[in-house]
Amino acid sequence: MLNQLWQSLALYRGLPGNIYIIAVARFILGLGNFIIPFLLLLLTEKLDYSATLAGTLAMGLMALFVFGGLCGGKLSDSLGHKKIMVWGELAGAVILIACGFYSDDAQLVPLFLFVAYFFFGVALPASNALVADLSTPTNRDAVMSLSYLAFNLGSAAGPLVAGYLFWNFTAWIFWGNGIAALVGIALVMFFIRTDERDGVSEGEAHSALEQAVEGSVWQVLKQRPRLLVFTGLCALLWVALNQMTMTSPLYLNHIFGIDGPVLFGQLMTYACILVVVITPLLMRLTSNQAEIVSLAYAGMMFAAGYALVMVLPTIPIHFFAWFFLSAAEVLLVTKEGVYLANHSPKSHRGRIQGVLTTMKNLIVLPSFTLMGLMIDHWGFENSWLVVIGVSVGAATCLAGMVQYQNRTGVLAQTT
Repeated sequence: MLNQLWQSLALYRGLPGNIYIIAVARFILGLGNFIIPFLLLLLTEKLDYSATLAGTLAMGLMALFVFGGLCGGKLSDSLGHKKIMVWGELAGAVILIACGFYSDDAQLVPLFLFVAYFFFGVALPASNALVADLSTPTNRDAVMSLSYLAFNLGSAAGPLVAGYLFWNFTAWIFWGNGIAALVGIALVMFFIRTDERDGVSEGEAHSALEQAVEGSVWQVLKQRPRLLVFTGLCALLWVALNQMTMTSPLYLNHIFGIDGPVLFGQLMTYACILVVVITPLLMRLTSNQAEIVSLAYAGMMFAAGYALVMVLPTIPIHFFAWFFLSAAEVLLVTKEGVYLANHSPKSHRGRIQGVLTTMKNLIVLPSFTLMGLMIDHWGFENSWLVVIGVSVGAATCLAGMVQYQNRTGVLAQTT
Protein backbone atom coordinates (compact mmCIF):
# COMPACT_ATOMS: atom_id res chain seq x y z
CA MET A 1 0.00 0.00 0.00
CA LEU A 2 2.75 2.46 0.94
CA ASN A 3 4.64 1.58 -2.24
CA GLN A 4 1.51 2.27 -4.32
CA LEU A 5 1.05 5.61 -2.55
CA TRP A 6 4.67 6.59 -3.16
CA GLN A 7 4.40 5.73 -6.84
CA SER A 8 1.20 7.74 -7.09
CA LEU A 9 2.88 10.80 -5.59
CA ALA A 10 5.23 10.83 -8.58
CA LEU A 11 2.30 12.45 -10.39
CA TYR A 12 3.11 15.71 -8.55
CA ARG A 13 6.82 15.89 -9.37
CA GLY A 14 8.19 18.30 -11.93
CA LEU A 15 5.18 20.64 -12.10
CA PRO A 16 5.66 24.37 -12.79
CA GLY A 17 6.73 26.44 -9.78
CA ASN A 18 3.53 28.52 -9.86
CA ILE A 19 1.52 25.34 -9.22
CA TYR A 20 3.38 24.62 -5.98
CA ILE A 21 2.77 28.18 -4.77
CA ILE A 22 -0.95 27.79 -5.44
CA ALA A 23 -0.86 24.50 -3.52
CA VAL A 24 0.75 26.19 -0.50
CA ALA A 25 -1.85 28.98 -0.65
CA ARG A 26 -4.66 26.40 -0.76
CA PHE A 27 -3.09 24.59 2.21
CA ILE A 28 -3.23 27.79 4.27
CA LEU A 29 -6.83 28.42 3.21
CA GLY A 30 -7.64 24.91 4.39
CA LEU A 31 -6.14 25.62 7.81
CA GLY A 32 -8.70 28.40 8.16
CA ASN A 33 -11.65 26.46 6.78
CA PHE A 34 -13.85 27.21 9.80
CA ILE A 35 -17.10 28.82 8.65
CA ILE A 36 -18.68 26.76 5.86
CA PRO A 37 -18.47 23.35 7.63
CA PHE A 38 -20.21 24.85 10.68
CA LEU A 39 -22.53 27.32 8.94
CA LEU A 40 -25.80 25.47 9.67
CA LEU A 41 -24.81 24.76 13.28
CA LEU A 42 -23.77 28.39 13.73
CA LEU A 43 -27.15 29.63 12.50
CA THR A 44 -29.23 27.10 14.46
CA GLU A 45 -27.31 26.54 17.70
CA LYS A 46 -25.62 29.92 18.25
CA LEU A 47 -28.05 32.34 16.57
CA ASP A 48 -31.30 30.42 17.30
CA TYR A 49 -32.62 30.08 13.75
CA SER A 50 -34.84 27.13 12.81
CA ALA A 51 -33.49 24.52 10.38
CA THR A 52 -35.77 25.90 7.65
CA LEU A 53 -34.73 29.54 8.17
CA ALA A 54 -31.08 28.57 8.54
CA GLY A 55 -31.29 26.68 5.25
CA THR A 56 -32.89 29.72 3.62
CA LEU A 57 -30.12 32.01 4.89
CA ALA A 58 -27.52 29.55 3.63
CA MET A 59 -29.31 29.61 0.26
CA GLY A 60 -29.19 33.43 0.28
CA LEU A 61 -25.47 33.36 1.04
CA MET A 62 -24.89 30.97 -1.84
CA ALA A 63 -27.07 33.12 -4.12
CA LEU A 64 -24.80 36.11 -3.53
CA PHE A 65 -21.78 33.85 -4.01
CA VAL A 66 -23.23 32.81 -7.37
CA PHE A 67 -23.97 36.40 -8.39
CA GLY A 68 -20.41 37.32 -7.47
CA GLY A 69 -19.15 34.53 -9.71
CA LEU A 70 -21.20 35.81 -12.62
CA CYS A 71 -19.65 39.27 -12.18
CA GLY A 72 -16.17 37.85 -11.60
CA GLY A 73 -16.19 35.74 -14.76
CA LYS A 74 -16.58 38.76 -17.03
CA LEU A 75 -14.19 40.90 -14.99
CA SER A 76 -11.46 38.25 -14.93
CA ASP A 77 -11.45 37.79 -18.73
CA SER A 78 -11.31 41.58 -19.14
CA LEU A 79 -8.91 42.62 -16.36
CA GLY A 80 -6.89 39.48 -15.68
CA HIS A 81 -7.52 36.26 -13.81
CA LYS A 82 -4.92 36.83 -11.10
CA LYS A 83 -5.95 40.43 -10.42
CA ILE A 84 -9.64 39.65 -9.87
CA MET A 85 -8.82 36.59 -7.78
CA VAL A 86 -6.58 38.61 -5.45
CA TRP A 87 -8.95 41.54 -4.93
CA GLY A 88 -12.01 39.36 -4.46
CA GLU A 89 -10.36 37.15 -1.84
CA LEU A 90 -8.83 40.18 -0.10
CA ALA A 91 -12.18 41.95 0.28
CA GLY A 92 -13.90 38.80 1.56
CA ALA A 93 -11.16 38.14 4.12
CA VAL A 94 -11.32 41.64 5.59
CA ILE A 95 -15.10 41.42 5.98
CA LEU A 96 -14.86 38.05 7.76
CA ILE A 97 -12.40 39.52 10.26
CA ALA A 98 -14.81 42.40 10.92
CA CYS A 99 -17.64 39.88 11.40
CA GLY A 100 -15.74 38.25 14.26
CA PHE A 101 -16.36 41.32 16.43
CA TYR A 102 -20.13 40.75 16.13
CA SER A 103 -20.21 36.94 16.28
CA ASP A 104 -23.28 36.80 18.58
CA ASP A 105 -25.43 39.25 16.63
CA ALA A 106 -28.15 37.31 14.81
CA GLN A 107 -28.80 40.17 12.36
CA LEU A 108 -25.25 41.32 11.58
CA VAL A 109 -23.59 37.91 11.16
CA PRO A 110 -25.70 36.90 8.12
CA LEU A 111 -25.24 40.39 6.64
CA PHE A 112 -21.44 40.25 6.96
CA LEU A 113 -21.37 36.71 5.55
CA PHE A 114 -23.53 37.72 2.58
CA VAL A 115 -21.10 40.50 1.60
CA ALA A 116 -17.97 38.43 2.25
CA TYR A 117 -19.12 35.50 0.16
CA PHE A 118 -20.18 37.80 -2.68
CA PHE A 119 -16.53 38.82 -2.97
CA PHE A 120 -15.34 35.22 -2.62
CA GLY A 121 -17.74 34.44 -5.46
CA VAL A 122 -16.13 37.16 -7.59
CA ALA A 123 -12.75 35.50 -7.02
CA LEU A 124 -13.84 31.91 -7.80
CA PRO A 125 -14.05 31.90 -11.65
CA ALA A 126 -10.81 33.88 -11.79
CA SER A 127 -9.12 31.32 -9.52
CA ASN A 128 -10.33 28.38 -11.61
CA ALA A 129 -9.33 30.08 -14.84
CA LEU A 130 -5.88 30.92 -13.45
CA VAL A 131 -5.23 27.27 -12.59
CA ALA A 132 -6.38 26.25 -16.08
CA ASP A 133 -4.04 28.85 -17.62
CA LEU A 134 -1.09 27.44 -15.70
CA SER A 135 -1.76 23.82 -16.67
CA THR A 136 -2.05 21.65 -19.77
CA PRO A 137 -4.32 18.70 -20.64
CA THR A 138 -1.46 16.32 -19.82
CA ASN A 139 -0.90 17.60 -16.28
CA ARG A 140 -4.37 18.91 -15.30
CA ASP A 141 -5.22 15.83 -13.25
CA ALA A 142 -2.03 16.45 -11.26
CA VAL A 143 -2.44 20.23 -11.01
CA MET A 144 -6.08 20.25 -9.89
CA SER A 145 -5.77 17.26 -7.59
CA LEU A 146 -2.63 18.75 -5.95
CA SER A 147 -4.48 22.00 -5.23
CA TYR A 148 -7.38 20.07 -3.77
CA LEU A 149 -5.10 17.73 -1.81
CA ALA A 150 -3.24 20.70 -0.31
CA PHE A 151 -6.50 22.38 0.72
CA ASN A 152 -7.65 19.22 2.45
CA LEU A 153 -4.32 18.69 4.15
CA GLY A 154 -4.86 22.08 5.77
CA SER A 155 -8.52 21.30 6.41
CA ALA A 156 -7.51 18.21 8.37
CA ALA A 157 -6.70 20.58 11.21
CA GLY A 158 -9.10 23.45 10.47
CA PRO A 159 -12.53 21.91 11.20
CA LEU A 160 -11.14 19.97 14.17
CA VAL A 161 -9.98 23.21 15.79
CA ALA A 162 -13.26 24.92 14.84
CA GLY A 163 -15.22 22.14 16.54
CA TYR A 164 -13.58 22.99 19.86
CA LEU A 165 -13.87 26.76 19.29
CA PHE A 166 -17.53 26.55 18.32
CA TRP A 167 -19.25 26.88 21.71
CA ASN A 168 -16.99 29.23 23.68
CA PHE A 169 -14.76 31.06 21.19
CA THR A 170 -17.08 31.65 18.26
CA ALA A 171 -15.39 34.89 17.17
CA TRP A 172 -12.22 32.98 16.31
CA ILE A 173 -14.11 30.98 13.70
CA PHE A 174 -14.45 34.21 11.72
CA TRP A 175 -11.02 35.63 12.58
CA GLY A 176 -9.20 32.41 11.80
CA ASN A 177 -10.93 32.01 8.44
CA GLY A 178 -10.25 35.63 7.49
CA ILE A 179 -6.58 35.63 8.53
CA ALA A 180 -5.90 32.40 6.64
CA ALA A 181 -7.50 33.90 3.51
CA LEU A 182 -5.27 36.98 3.82
CA VAL A 183 -2.09 34.93 4.09
CA GLY A 184 -3.05 32.61 1.25
CA ILE A 185 -3.93 35.40 -1.15
CA ALA A 186 -0.70 37.26 -0.25
CA LEU A 187 1.27 34.29 -1.60
CA VAL A 188 -0.63 34.47 -4.89
CA MET A 189 -0.28 38.25 -5.06
CA PHE A 190 3.50 38.37 -4.56
CA PHE A 191 4.79 35.07 -5.92
CA ILE A 192 2.57 33.93 -8.83
CA ARG A 193 3.91 35.23 -12.11
CA THR A 194 1.59 35.41 -15.12
CA ASP A 195 2.10 36.84 -18.60
CA GLU A 196 -0.95 39.06 -18.98
CA ARG A 197 -1.63 41.22 -21.99
CA ASP A 198 -4.80 43.20 -22.68
CA GLY A 199 -6.24 41.85 -19.46
CA VAL A 200 -6.23 38.21 -20.55
CA SER A 201 -3.79 35.64 -19.24
CA GLU A 202 -1.68 34.40 -22.10
CA GLY A 203 -1.21 30.69 -22.53
CA GLU A 204 -0.74 28.09 -25.20
CA ALA A 205 -3.86 26.34 -26.43
CA HIS A 206 -3.16 22.64 -26.07
CA SER A 207 -6.12 21.23 -28.02
CA ALA A 208 -8.66 22.27 -30.62
CA LEU A 209 -11.24 22.82 -27.86
CA GLU A 210 -8.95 25.29 -26.05
CA GLN A 211 -8.22 27.51 -29.04
CA ALA A 212 -9.29 31.13 -28.56
CA VAL A 213 -12.56 32.01 -30.29
CA GLU A 214 -14.54 35.14 -31.11
CA GLY A 215 -18.01 36.02 -29.90
CA SER A 216 -19.91 36.09 -26.64
CA VAL A 217 -19.93 33.39 -24.00
CA TRP A 218 -23.49 32.52 -25.05
CA GLN A 219 -22.33 31.81 -28.60
CA VAL A 220 -19.62 29.52 -27.27
CA LEU A 221 -22.08 27.62 -25.08
CA LYS A 222 -24.54 27.33 -27.97
CA GLN A 223 -21.81 25.61 -29.97
CA ARG A 224 -20.94 23.34 -27.00
CA PRO A 225 -24.27 22.34 -25.39
CA ARG A 226 -22.59 19.36 -23.71
CA LEU A 227 -21.10 21.85 -21.23
CA LEU A 228 -24.62 22.80 -20.11
CA VAL A 229 -25.72 19.17 -19.75
CA PHE A 230 -22.52 18.30 -17.90
CA THR A 231 -22.95 21.22 -15.50
CA GLY A 232 -26.55 20.27 -14.72
CA LEU A 233 -25.54 16.71 -13.82
CA CYS A 234 -22.60 17.91 -11.73
CA ALA A 235 -25.02 20.21 -9.90
CA LEU A 236 -26.96 17.14 -8.73
CA LEU A 237 -23.73 15.63 -7.42
CA TRP A 238 -22.99 18.90 -5.60
CA VAL A 239 -26.41 18.67 -3.94
CA ALA A 240 -25.30 15.28 -2.61
CA LEU A 241 -21.86 16.56 -1.59
CA ASN A 242 -23.30 19.54 0.29
CA GLN A 243 -25.14 17.21 2.65
CA MET A 244 -21.79 16.38 4.26
CA THR A 245 -21.80 19.91 5.70
CA MET A 246 -25.54 20.61 5.81
CA THR A 247 -27.60 17.58 6.80
CA SER A 248 -24.77 15.61 8.44
CA PRO A 249 -24.03 18.07 11.29
CA LEU A 250 -27.75 18.44 12.05
CA TYR A 251 -28.15 14.65 11.92
CA LEU A 252 -25.20 14.13 14.28
CA ASN A 253 -26.56 16.77 16.64
CA HIS A 254 -29.95 15.00 16.54
CA ILE A 255 -28.43 11.60 17.36
CA PHE A 256 -25.57 12.48 19.73
CA GLY A 257 -26.72 15.77 21.30
CA ILE A 258 -24.05 18.11 22.60
CA ASP A 259 -21.30 15.78 21.35
CA GLY A 260 -22.54 16.23 17.77
CA PRO A 261 -20.39 19.28 16.84
CA VAL A 262 -17.23 17.66 18.22
CA LEU A 263 -17.95 14.41 16.35
CA PHE A 264 -18.65 16.38 13.19
CA GLY A 265 -15.31 18.16 13.53
CA GLN A 266 -13.61 14.77 13.94
CA LEU A 267 -15.36 13.42 10.84
CA MET A 268 -14.30 16.46 8.83
CA THR A 269 -10.70 16.00 9.96
CA TYR A 270 -10.88 12.30 9.14
CA ALA A 271 -12.28 13.12 5.70
CA CYS A 272 -9.48 15.58 5.03
CA ILE A 273 -6.84 13.03 6.01
CA LEU A 274 -8.54 10.50 3.74
CA VAL A 275 -8.47 12.97 0.87
CA VAL A 276 -4.74 13.52 1.34
CA VAL A 277 -4.09 9.77 1.26
CA ILE A 278 -6.48 8.67 -1.49
CA THR A 279 -6.30 11.60 -3.93
CA PRO A 280 -3.03 10.50 -5.62
CA LEU A 281 -4.24 6.90 -5.66
CA LEU A 282 -7.56 7.85 -7.25
CA MET A 283 -5.84 10.07 -9.82
CA ARG A 284 -3.57 7.19 -10.78
CA LEU A 285 -6.44 4.70 -10.99
CA THR A 286 -8.56 7.04 -13.13
CA SER A 287 -5.80 8.57 -15.26
CA ASN A 288 -6.89 6.63 -18.35
CA GLN A 289 -10.62 7.13 -17.81
CA ALA A 290 -12.82 9.86 -19.20
CA GLU A 291 -13.69 12.41 -16.53
CA ILE A 292 -17.41 11.69 -16.89
CA VAL A 293 -16.87 8.00 -16.06
CA SER A 294 -15.16 8.98 -12.81
CA LEU A 295 -18.04 11.32 -11.98
CA ALA A 296 -20.56 8.51 -12.50
CA TYR A 297 -18.60 6.46 -9.97
CA ALA A 298 -18.75 9.45 -7.61
CA GLY A 299 -22.55 9.47 -7.76
CA MET A 300 -22.74 5.82 -6.76
CA MET A 301 -20.31 6.36 -3.88
CA PHE A 302 -22.39 9.25 -2.54
CA ALA A 303 -25.43 6.97 -2.59
CA ALA A 304 -23.55 4.19 -0.77
CA GLY A 305 -22.22 6.50 1.94
CA TYR A 306 -25.53 8.14 2.77
CA ALA A 307 -27.34 4.78 2.72
CA LEU A 308 -24.93 3.50 5.37
CA VAL A 309 -25.46 6.42 7.77
CA MET A 310 -29.22 6.21 7.27
CA VAL A 311 -29.48 2.47 7.97
CA LEU A 312 -26.79 2.14 10.67
CA PRO A 313 -26.29 5.54 12.39
CA THR A 314 -23.48 4.50 14.74
CA ILE A 315 -20.16 6.27 15.18
CA PRO A 316 -18.04 3.49 13.54
CA ILE A 317 -20.41 3.29 10.56
CA HIS A 318 -20.22 7.06 10.10
CA PHE A 319 -16.44 6.85 9.78
CA PHE A 320 -16.76 3.91 7.36
CA ALA A 321 -19.39 5.73 5.28
CA TRP A 322 -17.30 8.89 5.09
CA PHE A 323 -14.62 6.91 3.26
CA PHE A 324 -17.03 6.58 0.33
CA LEU A 325 -18.20 10.18 0.65
CA SER A 326 -14.61 11.48 0.68
CA ALA A 327 -13.63 9.43 -2.38
CA ALA A 328 -16.69 10.75 -4.21
CA GLU A 329 -15.80 14.31 -3.24
CA VAL A 330 -12.27 13.93 -4.62
CA LEU A 331 -13.56 12.69 -7.97
CA LEU A 332 -16.23 15.40 -8.21
CA VAL A 333 -13.99 18.35 -7.39
CA THR A 334 -11.03 17.28 -9.55
CA LYS A 335 -12.71 15.71 -12.58
CA GLU A 336 -15.30 18.46 -12.98
CA GLY A 337 -12.55 21.07 -13.16
CA VAL A 338 -10.45 19.03 -15.59
CA TYR A 339 -13.40 18.47 -17.95
CA LEU A 340 -14.35 22.16 -18.03
CA ALA A 341 -10.75 23.29 -18.58
CA ASN A 342 -10.28 20.79 -21.42
CA HIS A 343 -13.51 21.85 -23.15
CA SER A 344 -13.30 25.66 -22.75
CA PRO A 345 -11.52 28.10 -25.11
CA LYS A 346 -8.80 29.99 -23.27
CA SER A 347 -10.29 33.32 -24.38
CA HIS A 348 -13.55 32.64 -22.50
CA ARG A 349 -12.45 30.63 -19.45
CA GLY A 350 -13.46 33.19 -16.85
CA ARG A 351 -16.87 33.84 -18.41
CA ILE A 352 -17.61 30.15 -18.90
CA GLN A 353 -16.66 29.45 -15.29
CA GLY A 354 -18.89 32.30 -14.14
CA VAL A 355 -21.92 31.31 -16.23
CA LEU A 356 -21.69 27.58 -15.53
CA THR A 357 -21.10 28.15 -11.82
CA THR A 358 -24.23 30.34 -11.79
CA MET A 359 -26.23 27.68 -13.61
CA LYS A 360 -24.98 24.98 -11.27
CA ASN A 361 -25.86 26.93 -8.18
CA LEU A 362 -29.33 27.82 -9.45
CA ILE A 363 -29.91 24.07 -9.22
CA VAL A 364 -28.03 23.64 -5.94
CA LEU A 365 -29.36 26.66 -4.04
CA PRO A 366 -32.98 25.52 -3.56
CA SER A 367 -31.67 22.33 -1.95
CA PHE A 368 -30.67 24.28 1.18
CA THR A 369 -34.24 25.36 1.88
CA LEU A 370 -35.77 22.11 0.61
CA MET A 371 -33.54 19.99 2.82
CA GLY A 372 -34.41 22.15 5.83
CA LEU A 373 -38.10 21.74 5.07
CA MET A 374 -37.76 17.98 4.63
CA ILE A 375 -35.85 17.62 7.89
CA ASP A 376 -38.40 19.74 9.79
CA HIS A 377 -41.49 18.03 8.35
CA TRP A 378 -40.49 14.54 7.15
CA GLY A 379 -37.49 13.64 9.28
CA PHE A 380 -33.96 12.60 8.48
CA GLU A 381 -34.68 9.17 6.98
CA ASN A 382 -36.85 10.51 4.16
CA SER A 383 -34.35 13.31 3.57
CA TRP A 384 -31.54 10.78 3.14
CA LEU A 385 -33.67 8.77 0.71
CA VAL A 386 -34.09 11.83 -1.50
CA VAL A 387 -30.32 12.50 -1.49
CA ILE A 388 -29.61 8.87 -2.39
CA GLY A 389 -32.09 9.04 -5.28
CA VAL A 390 -30.50 12.24 -6.62
CA SER A 391 -27.03 10.64 -6.50
CA VAL A 392 -28.08 7.50 -8.35
CA GLY A 393 -30.00 9.52 -10.95
CA ALA A 394 -27.01 11.75 -11.68
CA ALA A 395 -24.69 8.74 -11.99
CA THR A 396 -27.05 7.05 -14.44
CA CYS A 397 -27.32 10.15 -16.65
CA LEU A 398 -23.53 10.66 -16.63
CA ALA A 399 -23.07 7.07 -17.80
CA GLY A 400 -25.46 7.83 -20.67
CA MET A 401 -23.49 10.96 -21.54
CA VAL A 402 -20.31 8.87 -21.78
CA GLN A 403 -21.97 6.62 -24.35
CA TYR A 404 -23.13 9.64 -26.38
CA GLN A 405 -19.69 11.29 -26.39
CA ASN A 406 -18.02 8.03 -27.39
CA ARG A 407 -20.37 7.80 -30.39
CA THR A 408 -19.82 11.41 -31.47
CA GLY A 409 -16.04 11.46 -30.91
CA VAL A 410 -16.01 14.54 -28.65
CA LEU A 411 -13.42 13.04 -26.30
CA ALA A 412 -10.87 12.69 -29.09
CA GLN A 413 -10.78 16.46 -29.63
CA THR A 414 -9.15 17.09 -26.24
CA THR A 415 -5.93 15.25 -27.10
